Amino acid sequence: MEYFFSTQTGGMILKKILIGILIGAILTIAAMAFGDEKPIKILLDGKEVYSDVPPQIIDNRTFVPIRVISEALGVDVKWDSATRSVILTSPENVPIFSVVSYNKVDTEYGYAIFGEVKNRSTKTFSKVEVKADVLDSGGKVVETLSTQLPPGVTSGETAYFRLRSFSGKGNLFYSVKFNFITSDECSVTPTDVVFSNIRFTGDPNTYNDFIYATGEIDRTDKDYTRVYKNPMVQIALFDQDGKMVNYGEKFLSDYDLHRYGEFKITLDNGPAYSTYKLKCFSD
Repeated sequence: MEYFFSTQTGGMILKKILIGILIGAILTIAAMAFGDEKPIKILLDGKEVYSDVPPQIIDNRTFVPIRVISEALGVDVKWDSATRSVILTSPENVPIFSVVSYNKVDTEYGYAIFGEVKNRSTKTFSKVEVKADVLDSGGKVVETLSTQLPPGVTSGETAYFRLRSFSGKGNLFYSVKFNFITSDECSVTPTDVVFSNIRFTGDPNTYNDFIYATGEIDRTDKDYTRVYKNPMVQIALFDQDGKMVNYGEKFLSDYDLHRYGEFKITLDNGPAYSTYKLKCFSD
């Protein structure tokens, strides 16, 4: 088996990979003898790492799946079908936040960009600014938009965002280049709450320009002792194709002192939606 490594934009390219990667001193393999019914275990820093694809012993050498080991070590793994290459990026070169998906929606006075991001690092921040360079078909920056993520998006979590434009340049929109600016690192655990009695209503006195999402939020027993500094509830609406078409958010005053709370989130009246998702964050 041959492995070819080369450095490209902070990553390593591995070609001719068959089933895995050989891990050296940093990984301990608790391998049972060949023919033993017990499976091979993968231990990383004393903790077992589970994989859908089991390790194998070939010619007295132990091989483990590349993705599960790399991700356990904080390495980003991507597949490039064009070059048939596996691209590994070391943790220091992986962006703290990355965009999972985004969708542009035309509005009455401009357009909005709705999206979801994931914290790919091991850090958590109280302040995260999203900056978006809107590009035309020629790659030229048409305008730059910005917004804030909620505080306390912990490692591995995803959060929603909305960027608004009233510039009248929506017809020039082609793609977006995102950048994230972080500050005020903090140490918190993810919130653990339950949402209930979610209702959507309109307001005839405002010509149906807005819709309101109201509901209740309740901490679980596991979450009861967690400290909430700036709790925020997010709601994202999705169409029948799973594209995000609307968004709203609400900071919860004094929720840090209570187990139960209520919220009312104002959203612009937008495209038809089929499903919704709620999230809660706090630093």
